[in-house]
Formats: sequence, C-alpha cells, structure tokens
Amino acid sequence: MATPKSARLQTPADRNLSNVVLGDLLFKPWNQSIYPEDLVAKDTDRLYVCRWCFRYSCEEDIFTDHKRACEHRTTPPGTKVYDYGGYAVWEVDGEHHKLFGQNLSLFAKLFLDHKTVFFDVSTFLYYILTYTDPNEPGSYYVLGFFSKEKLSWDANNLACILIFPPYQHRQLGKLLMGVSYKLSGWDSTGGWIGGPEKPLSELGHKSYSRFWAERIARYLLRGKPGDNPRESNQQKPNSTPKGSRKRPVRETMTVEELGLATGMLTEDVITALKSMGLFEPQATPKKRKSNRTATEEEPPPGQTVTISKSDVWEWAQSHQLSLEDPVSEKGFEGLWPIVIVSAESDDSVLSEEN
Repeated sequence: MATPKSARLQTPADRNLSNVVLGDLLFKPWNQSIYPEDLVAKDTDRLYVCRWCFRYSCEEDIFTDHKRACEHRTTPPGTKVYDYGGYAVWEVDGEHHKLFGQNLSLFAKLFLDHKTVFFDVSTFLYYILTYTDPNEPGSYYVLGFFSKEKLSWDANNLACILIFPPYQHRQLGKLLMGVSYKLSGWDSTGGWIGGPEKPLSELGHKSYSRFWAERIARYLLRGKPGDNPRESNQQKPNSTPKGSRKRPVRETMTVEELGLATGMLTEDVITALKSMGLFEPQATPKKRKSNRTATEEEPPPGQTVTISKSDVWEWAQSHQLSLEDPVSEKGFEGLWPIVIVSAESDDSVLSEEN
C-alpha cells in the first residue's frame, strides 16, 4: 500500500532518481529507484516510462519512438474482467506477460515502501485499472493496479495496491479494493472469504479500515451487493420516538455471520466495527450444568455483537457515505475464474512481487 507522501517521502539525497515521466505527466518519485543501474544511472534526472506497457528509458528520443509502436497502445494485455462508467479492470497473468509485470513492479516500487517482489512475477496476477475518455475512445490511461498471488495459503485476495500519484484522491483505491473482494467470489457458490496481505502499512490500515467500515454499513443498511436498497437512501431506519421508553431496534449476530455476509475475515470485521465505534460484544452467559452426553454437540462458538442500525445510519451520515457501492455489479464480465485469452509471453530477463 502506498505510504503518505508527507510522512515517508525520502529526501532528495536519498532518492537516486529526480523525476519520472509517465506518458506526458511529470512528477517526483517517493522512494529510491531499483531499476538496473546499467540502464538507469543513479544521477538520472528524468526517467521516461510508457503509460501503456511501463517500458522505460532515460532517452527521450527512444521513449518517443517506442510510444508510436507500443503493442499495448490501444488495448492492455490480459483479459477485461470489469467495465463500467469508463473504468475497466484487466487481469494480467505474470507468467504470460512477464516483462509487463516486471516493468510495472519496478515502476510501483518508486511509490511503495514495502514492495519486495519485482522479477519473479509468474506466481502473481495483476489487475490493471484503466480509464477511457468518451471523447477519446481509441485511447486509455492506466491509473493504478493491485496484485495478488495465484495461490495464497492465507486467503489473501490482494498483495499490494497502488493508485499512481497523479490519479490519487479520487476514490479509485476503493474501486480496486471492491473488485478484489468480488473476484474472491464470496457472493457466489463455492466462493471464499479473503482479505489483503498483512501486515498492512500505516496508510494501508487506515484505508482498509474505512473500506471495511463502509462495506459493513452498506450491508447492514441495504443488504448484499445486488440486493434492492431500502426504499430511500435518505430515509433513516426506524428509531425510537422522543419520549418513548422503548429502546432502539438492535440486531444481534456473530462476527462470523457478519463476515460471511460481507466476504470479510472476522478479524477485519472486528477492526471495522471498532473504527465505527459499534463493537459491543454481548456478555457471554455463565455456563450452566448440562445433561448433555459427550457425544452431543455444543453450541457453535463465535463472538456475538449487538448492533443498532440507527447507530450505523448516524455513522454513515457523519461520514457522508453513499449507499451505492463503488463497484457496479453491471460492470463485471462473465463468470470466474477468468481464463486468459492470450498466452503469448513477453521476453524477459528478470522476475518478483509483493
């Protein structure tokens, strides 16, 4: 997860690359370059990076010539899995597009503190977020990406995520997070629950805590994605009238039940509820003597919480939460798992990702 520029941006003396040019955008890297020194010298002023395939050069003329002939100029590699409102997400297999994955990882390291895999990309899938301007249907922009391991023993649905600096603060990170959960298949038969690779960076924890909280709030107020929302997004759930002695309607459920409903790990559910100020564990009743035999089942274990929907609504209002999910169900292409259409490999000399 990208770290805050103000908190962890390295000093000019620490960085060995002054500026990066992505397409026609010039901005400063946040971290040291780990590009091969025989190709990118330590005192490089500008590194030119292709906005479609992330190939790089220190020579502007070479960069200009490449842009005219880039094989991904009109279409990204891989398979499109999401397309809505001009935004699209493409699944790119690191094994089939090795050079693309390596160049993307090298570029991402300029803005990610803890990224450690740059060359061994064959075990990763990359999900590239693009935007196509309706006025320029023949061109597209890569705004960011997330990656995940093809086989994760820890149920990780995301390894790292980055929205490129020029496109940050547009809620695009939430779009990618939402796509990562959708691709986990939690709302499909045989789907599984997952979450981001941990430990999270400071900014990563902050971003995910907010994302999880919003995800839970939407579920409690309108149901799973795809369900019909309440009659009005602006109408507050029934609460106790003034002067009434009745308590507000409260709902009791286990953390596991809430996790299953939202596709979230129980630890992430607890993190979200605590950040919302809604984590009220129900007192565990004292055990009574039982006549059960050793073969009889005990009640299923699980942390029980009590949640007031009025409190959820107040949290949503105070945080200006829209009940509309940032990811549209209409945008997904087909069913999962996605099968990569093109199996042609890029030539490469390198391999790794986190």
